[in-house]
Amino acid sequence: RSAHVPPPAARGGWDAHPRPRASRCPPLRGMASEERPTDKAKTLLQEFGLAKADEAKTFLNEALAQARSRGDKDGEVEALKLLIDICLAKKDYGDAVQLAEQAASAPTDKAKQAKGRILVAEIRAARGDGQLDTIECLNQACALYREAGDKVGEVEAMGMISQLHLEAGDPDAALRIAREAVASSSDAMTAMHTIAQVQLARGSPAAAVEQATEMLAICKDRGNKAGQASASLILANAILSQEQASADGMQFCREAAALFQEVGDVYGAQASLHTLANGYFASGDLEEGLKCAREALASFRQTGDAVSADMLREAIEQARSMTQEWRKQYPKRPFVLPPSATAPAPLAGPERCPVAECAVPTEVLDYATAGRKYWGVPTQVHPDPTVDAAERAPSHSVVWGMCLSDNTPTQVCVEFGDLLVCMAKGDVAKIPIVVLTCGVYGRQTGEMQVASMTNVSAATIWGMVRTARQEIPSVLVQLLDFSEALTAAEIPRAIRPPLPESAYYGKARWEPQIAAVPSLFRRELRRDNLTGGGGGGGEEQTKKAKFLRKTFSWTGPSHKLDFCWYRQEWRACGPMFGDVGPVPPPPPCRAMRTC
Repeated sequence: RSAHVPPPAARGGWDAHPRPRASRCPPLRGMASEERPTDKAKTLLQEFGLAKADEAKTFLNEALAQARSRGDKDGEVEALKLLIDICLAKKDYGDAVQLAEQAASAPTDKAKQAKGRILVAEIRAARGDGQLDTIECLNQACALYREAGDKVGEVEAMGMISQLHLEAGDPDAALRIAREAVASSSDAMTAMHTIAQVQLARGSPAAAVEQATEMLAICKDRGNKAGQASASLILANAILSQEQASADGMQFCREAAALFQEVGDVYGAQASLHTLANGYFASGDLEEGLKCAREALASFRQTGDAVSADMLREAIEQARSMTQEWRKQYPKRPFVLPPSATAPAPLAGPERCPVAECAVPTEVLDYATAGRKYWGVPTQVHPDPTVDAAERAPSHSVVWGMCLSDNTPTQVCVEFGDLLVCMAKGDVAKIPIVVLTCGVYGRQTGEMQVASMTNVSAATIWGMVRTARQEIPSVLVQLLDFSEALTAAEIPRAIRPPLPESAYYGKARWEPQIAAVPSLFRRELRRDNLTGGGGGGGEEQTKKAKFLRKTFSWTGPSHKLDFCWYRQEWRACGPMFGDVGPVPPPPPCRAMRTC
């Protein structure tokens, strides 16, 4: 034997025949150890949710029967809790209460029985049972915790009882039980929260701040984020009740909202957002208040709290009316960037002159300015471009180039409609608008390369502009479509001043025209049907139709357009880049003496 092999006695002795060695290969997939029914149910619920709830219940019932047969109380409680979760997700509170009663009576440990009674109380409260039944369940849990010697559980149950008394409208009983819990243990967070709520409701914000501050310090030491969020919310409400626009109160409220969102408490988050919205409204910041109010309303709709949602809507309307009155006396707060948001230096463009004042003497500047006044002072030069805008010819245009980059057709049409409405109402000067698109009519002009969907969708602005010309003829709008092959330097060379509609493809300029479709020429229709003779009808039909036409005369005379269908065609009308011609001298400007 080798030296490293132990003697037979150390290995349990030898048999008469050698035993086969155990295989060191990993077991096959189908030969793995059988998974517990409880684990199978958990996997189904995690992957498929309530879609596989019936199959999960089958596995859980099997696990429950196996646990009861072998006397495994912990396995029985585990299966019952999963069944309770399924019932609560389906809002089947009756079955959930029955299962919770079984889970509370299954274990022999008093502390575990107390946890089961608390679970029964929570389900009864969610179902909407009376406060007395829920409080009775919690009193039983307190007695069981007391028998088991679990001080922490007893104090937590007493805090829940105090909360129920406060919700039932009995603050005296709630305060008494909460103080008993705090006297029994310093970790009674729920009881401290109840005391602070009662003091705040009774008009003692200073006492509420003191109690909430103590609760916040203990929760920070224990690392209890849910308790920190509740204490911060109480602090915010207490401080804001004394000063509506307090910065400290708003800061505590923002911290509470962040903590509630971190721990996943929907009800605490919506309460924090509601308080934040009211705080912003009180300080006159309508925009931030509306942001918080929208989030709170979405949370109220999620939880079905219609009463709080109605209260918040009333607060929004009051804030809007108050802001309108407040804006009459105070201007809107300017937007100020934070110190960290410093704008970087531009990569290109003119730099700012380091010389604050001009070094040229004043008399030299006066002489130069007098020499440049050979044109005289034109009457159309004004600081405000809207002055005399209707009497003088337009000297500039608005170039609408949103369709040349990434865009959405809806946004382009809506913003263009806003500009048209402003010009029609006279809010801004009625100057020509040049709408630039790219790749809309490439196929109609013979271009084989297909344009991108973003560029082709600019056909919507063409239809809108053509409609706007009929509705608002006083606003001049020019439509120009360019090939995708043109660069940003070539597009300005192709722009013409007074052309209504043009397309630039294949080194040519195209214009839309109306052309008849020969394949759809209606040769048999010589006159409209009401004048008779159409479609080869008989003599009686002709006379009848003529009689109707002569009697009522409700159609006009026949027109040549009635005998054919027409469509829009693009036809080349000249070169793409035209000769601009002689350029007039630039208009005079007034010299500026300061840089």
